[in-house]
Amino acid sequence: MSKKILILILSLLGAYLLSAQNIQDSYLAEARGDFQNALTIMQDLARQDPDDVFYTMRQAWLSYLLGQYNQAVTLYNKSLQELDHLDAHLGIINCHLALGEWNQARARADQLLKTDVDNPILLSKAAYAAYMNKDYATAVGYFERIANLYPWDMDNRGYLVNNLYLSGNIPKAKTEYRILKKYAPQSQIVVDYQKVLDQ
Repeated sequence: MSKKILILILSLLGAYLLSAQNIQDSYLAEARGDFQNALTIMQDLARQDPDDVFYTMRQAWLSYLLGQYNQAVTLYNKSLQELDHLDAHLGIINCHLALGEWNQARARADQLLKTDVDNPILLSKAAYAAYMNKDYATAVGYFERIANLYPWDMDNRGYLVNNLYLSGNIPKAKTEYRILKKYAPQSQIVVDYQKVLDQ
């Protein structure tokens, strides 16, 4: 093997190890809560391959953690141009929720639910957006779908009870409350609604 080829191989190996270390440094910085440093490392790495979906998604996530929600949306959208995947869509929904853009979050979740009808994450994001928008009857619809998929998920059943009550559907709230009380008697919803629904 010639000396030039050996130097080239060692250079490539060194560059690879440096990149791997930098990625690891980014994760370690994130674990320490140093999101800005973690993002700076990823931005440096992304200059080598600006269309790499991994780098774009990681930058979007770190921007989200830094509260730079509009920048995160831009990066998630860039990622979607390279590869249409649920993680980027969920990232955008989370940014809308963080910005208090309830209608946009719910609209995006509803669009995705047309093809991924039983996705519990999308259902819960849409339900939360409806709840925050004080559209309790709509939130009930999403929580009922989750309860049908996961009947023993008492956290979501608690949210269902809460939204049924807030939407004025007291008879149905009492029915769901009794189920919740039977299986999760220490639930905060049971505690909160005991005086009004435990009759």
